[in-house]
Amino acid sequence: MVFSLFSRKDKGDARPGRGTAGSAVGPARAVAPETPDSMAARREAARLTEEKINRIESEMISSGPAGHAGPPSAGAAAPARPPLAVAPPPVRPVNGHAAGMTSAGLGDLSDAMAIDINASSLPGALEEAAILFANGQPAAAAAALRHALADADLGGFQQLTWLMLLDLHQLTGDRAAFESLALDYAARFESSPPAWVEAEGQEAVAVRQAGGSVVALPARLDASLVGRIDLLERGLERRRETIIDCGSVQAVDLDGAARLVALFRLFERTPGGQVLIVRGAQRLFDASRAALEPGRRDRTDACWMLALYALRLLGDEPAFEDLGIEYCVTFEVSPPSWEALPPAMRGAAPNDARGAQYGRPTQGPPPAEPNAFVLAGDVTGRMQNEIRALRAFATGRSDVVVDCRPLRRLEFVAVGELLSEVVNLRSAGKQVLFAEPNRLVYALMLVMGIPELAEIRKRRI
Repeated sequence: MVFSLFSRKDKGDARPGRGTAGSAVGPARAVAPETPDSMAARREAARLTEEKINRIESEMISSGPAGHAGPPSAGAAAPARPPLAVAPPPVRPVNGHAAGMTSAGLGDLSDAMAIDINASSLPGALEEAAILFANGQPAAAAAALRHALADADLGGFQQLTWLMLLDLHQLTGDRAAFESLALDYAARFESSPPAWVEAEGQEAVAVRQAGGSVVALPARLDASLVGRIDLLERGLERRRETIIDCGSVQAVDLDGAARLVALFRLFERTPGGQVLIVRGAQRLFDASRAALEPGRRDRTDACWMLALYALRLLGDEPAFEDLGIEYCVTFEVSPPSWEALPPAMRGAAPNDARGAQYGRPTQGPPPAEPNAFVLAGDVTGRMQNEIRALRAFATGRSDVVVDCRPLRRLEFVAVGELLSEVVNLRSAGKQVLFAEPNRLVYALMLVMGIPELAEIRKRRI
């Protein structure tokens, strides 16, 4: 990670005239060419910064249970953000307003720049809500936004606060709350509010039109899942493709895990004809992993098997081997062996060659730019697959457009990785544009200082 490339200033030191589009970067500092020792020092600094980020997340989570909806106190400060500090990337200073960036302005890559990222100008309540939602606590984020609307002095951020709460209701599927708030929004701003969008993904439309099936799993996988999967299996012969959407999964018990594992095993034995596509495998792994306790023998190993299947869907062999060792110790049997997924079964990749049919869970139209890179769904963890795909997409391009309209949530760790990659792209002389993220993701990008380095094109209402 390259968080260490930056130093964040306090809000009191923000430069005059700084707007939401970004601010000017700091003065250049001459540096000597990197040596192995300096590179090792940078790697160590990055490692220490990463530990700070993880510690911040742990403190945030331990401060209350996920989804806690109690309103924050009026004077509550926003959760701490990681300090960003150390060696600069090899580029000349450029204007931080991405709209004015040019390759020529980036200059000779042998020079160096120091980028000072100001603390965001967002009110603390909005920063808190953005980070809570990023870390998977929508109820707590909604409480913070409602509290801000009722009590906080939001100044010029009144409308953004309303829009963030409307987006949150849209993303969590709470249509009644959305429509009630939309009426209040229209009265408050004397303008039309955003419209409710039915959450039918493009890949779901494509599969349904081809005679396939899309099954969205509930937040809790338990015995109630059995009937749904039974019904799905009875119609498999009539379908070529089936999508299992795990994007809402938060918890798993033994009964739910056993039924889903049985479905996966059925497709492993399928010689051909039917295809199972699992979307949201990371959420499935997180939920099933949380149900495990090494050394504790449950009445079945279903949650273990489901977690291992999820890692195969993610293509994460090292994590599979690690979990396999814990399984071996717990059940005193040989650890399971890594196997590639059969042709009839696969995870949904964010940007695979088949485009919008798979791996792009979206709300809304296709990308406005024909050559945009798409971030979609819930992007969590270190987003290695997405970063690799973004680097490949950026090769040979001077302008990198990232379509964020299909993006539902960007986890706190993931936005740090994305910031690091933006630095790399800027260092390579490229301009970066993030197109129309939802307002919660937009606020998180402001918190992390991404507008200092890239343009963010905001959504129209």
